[in-house]
Amino acid sequence: MDLSNNEEAFGVKRQKIVFIRHGVAKHNLLDAKTGKPPNLNDPELFDPPLVLEGKKQVVDAGERLRIWWHTTQGGEHVELVISSPLTRCLQTAALAFLPGDSYVMETPEPTFACMDLVREAHGMSYPDRRRKKDLLVSTWPMVHFDPSMPLEDEDWKLTERESITDVVQRVNQFLQWIISTRSETNIVVVSHGVWIECCLHAHCPQALQGGDRVRNADLFYSECVSVNGQFQRLENVRRIES
Repeated sequence: MDLSNNEEAFGVKRQKIVFIRHGVAKHNLLDAKTGKPPNLNDPELFDPPLVLEGKKQVVDAGERLRIWWHTTQGGEHVELVISSPLTRCLQTAALAFLPGDSYVMETPEPTFACMDLVREAHGMSYPDRRRKKDLLVSTWPMVHFDPSMPLEDEDWKLTERESITDVVQRVNQFLQWIISTRSETNIVVVSHGVWIECCLHAHCPQALQGGDRVRNADLFYSECVSVNGQFQRLENVRRIES
């Protein structure tokens, strides 16, 4: 029997996931005075928002994704958008999937969720420190925040940076969480450069070859494959080009 033609009978499940990196934020710009990268240890760069260029980027990325999804995925639509709790990602999710398009496109709005598992590598760098949960909840009422997310950012440490190994472990926990708890099959994850690169290098290194990096507002398509409720691999991973 051909497994590919009868996957469900073998307990195989596929969930389509598109990873989006947030648009350009304040800390992604060169310092106006020195022309060099900014000092990420500067408290003034705490959880910076998108700049105007970044807002334009993600509106365009959202439109490209909607067209691509509709034309390549049999007219299906995005059901679930999961965002990092950092402001630049929440803004990216909101702008890329601006509510109201359903009025004329006749597709339901996606559900918006937020969880710490998809946040950037944390510690030492102020742009990667999140705001208090109660402020986020009041600012983003359409987003369902993970009930287990603590009020304060308990993970961020001033003198210690999360390791790549730990980020990969979070990636794996997230993928298993998707499989175990979410029934949606068309999912978007709005995250960060290091997090997405860790995911791709761990599970599909061919997606980033020759030193290629995940740029602001980049889109990567993947298929998350599980068997009997356990994560197996990411397949058919590719960048969605402009």
